[in-house]
Amino acid sequence: MVASGGDIMRLLGGVIALLLPSFLVFVITCLLTAIPAAIAIWLSEEFRIRSAGFFAGAGAAIGALCITVLLRSPAVWTSGLVCLFAAAGFVAGLTYWFVVRELEAAEHSS
Repeated sequence: MVASGGDIMRLLGGVIALLLPSFLVFVITCLLTAIPAAIAIWLSEEFRIRSAGFFAGAGAAIGALCITVLLRSPAVWTSGLVCLFAAAGFVAGLTYWFVVRELEAAEHSS
């Protein structure tokens, strides 16, 4: 079945209407995570912190902070959503620690 021109225009309008809020959420989320992550990385470099626990804890704190700022409701804490974001941040922090450790090992072996 071939769609009429009006249906295609409504579809395009709907797609465009969804892209702007999606883009704004993406930008806000990047800012909420990138700035605290940059601060944590700067602190680790400044004080020569190489602990996996530091990066895992910083990632978990950033994840919890991000969802708390995005959804300003006490129900976020009781629903378990904060735990999910904290767990994701925990894994992200450990991943960063692992990558940095591997890069430093490769740099010293050269």
